[in-house]
Amino acid sequence: MTLAQAGPARSAQRREMAGVLGVAALAALAILFAASRPWLAVTVVRRPPFGPLRVELTGRAEYPALTGLAVVALLGVVLVLVTGGVARRVLGGLLALAGGWSCGYAASGLARPGPDRLERLLGDRLAQSTGLAELHRHPVWAASTLLAAGLLLLCGLVVVARAGRWQLGLSARYAAPAAVAESGDPWRRLDRGEDPTVSDR
Repeated sequence: MTLAQAGPARSAQRREMAGVLGVAALAALAILFAASRPWLAVTVVRRPPFGPLRVELTGRAEYPALTGLAVVALLGVVLVLVTGGVARRVLGGLLALAGGWSCGYAASGLARPGPDRLERLLGDRLAQSTGLAELHRHPVWAASTLLAAGLLLLCGLVVVARAGRWQLGLSARYAAPAAVAESGDPWRRLDRGEDPTVSDR
């Protein structure tokens, strides 16, 4: 590849990497936000003289791991920028894993919880209940999480597939080109442990 071709190629790589990692970061932030919104409203009928109890559960309350997965994804996006090679592919796999795991939680959040699950979620607040409970899902937030998690999964797979072509990032910036490293420059020869005053002949 000539010098004239290298410039446009690097620009294309930069745009591709920035686009993929930007979408991944936005997806992780969307998961964080959606998980903080109410996913499930429960109205519990209690014995007199206690009135009905209404409890709203956020996605984070139902599935605490969602927040951790989103934070791991954000950290992974940053690390992709400063690493390269095999490490970058491993991080892409981590992003895909976080996205797939979040998809599972979001899909569960669209379903109606069973009695045992509801009892674990509400705990002591069911102490005065009559056993009657009215459930109301807010599917928009679980669906938003599912969409964002799907995008995160896709971005992770793209990183795994394309990271080898992204010769960008801090690791690439500070790596000496092979041609320069093998040159006859005296300072480069000193770096290699050679005596520049001694002729090669």
